[in-house]
Amino acid sequence: MPLFFIIAIGAGAFALGATTVDATSDMRQQRSSAQALQGTFQPSVYPTQEECVTAAAARGLSAAACQRS
Repeated sequence: MPLFFIIAIGAGAFALGATTVDATSDMRQQRSSAQALQGTFQPSVYPTQEECVTAAAARGLSAAACQRS
């Protein structure tokens, strides 16, 4: 078998392995972030506006989530 084919097969296997690792790590990250943000944000739980804004920022929400109606 010519050396070219051996190199091509090795490069293809390396690329496939790198793609597989990226896909599994992306799924693991997506699953863990979904578990961290379970439930809905309830601004009425926080006694002050400042505490509400801090909690909203920790969840990745804007300060508009703390507007009380």
